[in-house]
Amino acid sequence: MLGSASQSTTLLGRVLVIDDDFETVDLLTAILSDCGYDVLSALNGGDGLMLVDVERPDVMLLDLHMPGVPGFDVLRRVRMVRPDLPVVVVSGQTDLNLARATLDSGAVDYVAKPFDPETLIRAVAAALTNGPPPGRALSA
Repeated sequence: MLGSASQSTTLLGRVLVIDDDFETVDLLTAILSDCGYDVLSALNGGDGLMLVDVERPDVMLLDLHMPGVPGFDVLRRVRMVRPDLPVVVVSGQTDLNLARATLDSGAVDYVAKPFDPETLIRAVAAALTNGPPPGRALSA
């Protein structure tokens, strides 16, 4: 399933949410839309990768554990085709080694579920301001 919370371009930026849990997508969309972001969503990695190419989001929120194309594969592919796209991993996994591995793979931040909305908003704002980590984005 693909969706957009708003058809108009906002001042804050366009966020792509990729998560297989509809309730999480709905919650993230509501929080970010209320802050003034244009939010796109995909319920699987394949659709998310298509939106990265077609819609050109400014930042991506990515779950790791999804059927089909897993989050780590999405992250690796995005680093190759859009090295400029900051990716914030939002995952129910609280394993510190997993969080480090996502950062080593090019994510700019790791937000554990359940998350505090303010923490999430700060992570998105920082990702938009700072972009991808230097030296971690792969050239296309």
